[in-house]
Amino acid sequence: MKAEEIAWVVAGLFSLAALLISVHLIRQHHVHFTRPVAQSKIVGILWMVPIYAVSSWLGLRFKDAAPTLNMMRDCYEGYALYLFLALMVAYLGGGDERRVVALLETRKPMKTTFPMSLLFGKELPQGEQFLRWAKLGTLQYSVIKPSCAMMALVLSLMGRFKEGDFDPRKGWVWLTIIINASVAVAFYSLVAFYVMLKEPLAPFKPVPKFLCIKAVLFLSFWQGVVVAGLARLHLIHAIGGWSKENVETGIQDLLICTEMAIVATAHTIAFPVGPYVGGAARHSGHILEDHFAHHCAVRDFNEVMPVLLPSR
Repeated sequence: MKAEEIAWVVAGLFSLAALLISVHLIRQHHVHFTRPVAQSKIVGILWMVPIYAVSSWLGLRFKDAAPTLNMMRDCYEGYALYLFLALMVAYLGGGDERRVVALLETRKPMKTTFPMSLLFGKELPQGEQFLRWAKLGTLQYSVIKPSCAMMALVLSLMGRFKEGDFDPRKGWVWLTIIINASVAVAFYSLVAFYVMLKEPLAPFKPVPKFLCIKAVLFLSFWQGVVVAGLARLHLIHAIGGWSKENVETGIQDLLICTEMAIVATAHTIAFPVGPYVGGAARHSGHILEDHFAHHCAVRDFNEVMPVLLPSR
């Protein structure tokens, strides 16, 4: 059996494990869908593992389609990060953001630290403005990350993009800087929201949930940078019918498939169904809403869209 075939089989086993664990947990949440305002966000976050695992496994099997599959995966990454903020808001407000605003108005303004002070000034806004700022901070990543992924695909077709190519005349280094800055702002927004409302959020144990999401984003991005660096140092070579670039992408896809099985297991601890058992399930009847909380996302995006995508 060839090395690439072994990698595909191994990745498939880990992906299958991740898929089975995640789908079972998602099903359990829907069986006990007693708090849909919060659980729709939880289920949306849980779907990140199957999306990552399946797209990475398919990328190993269909190596020429890997860049497109990775772009689709990247599009969901930003959305999952936003869903975590929406989940914290749902925990505190139960569907009524005025409760969250009322809590925020009792807090003192948060001081910023360098380098975020260069972007946001010495203090963050208060009350409703702080909530809008946090939404903007997370939603901008859900726009910038897929935009950069699409730009990378276009530049790659033009011969102007290559993973690990630090040539400033090419696109990789600049897109990496943009993505790093964007995700830093997104994480800062989430951490600031948590710190501001740490006490009322404590019963919902948000830290393990945050760490699960951060692990996926951190591993998927930085291991890609490391693999690209190894290729740059000529430590990665073509294998069989796979080019050097195919091997780079394949290594990352194999790692992601393996990691998703671990993350899926961690999700059963971070997002247990136990607190929701008891009472009648209350489904909305809309698949997108029950699985991905799209109504909330559309509303929040429309709220901050004039800042993200100004018309003038």
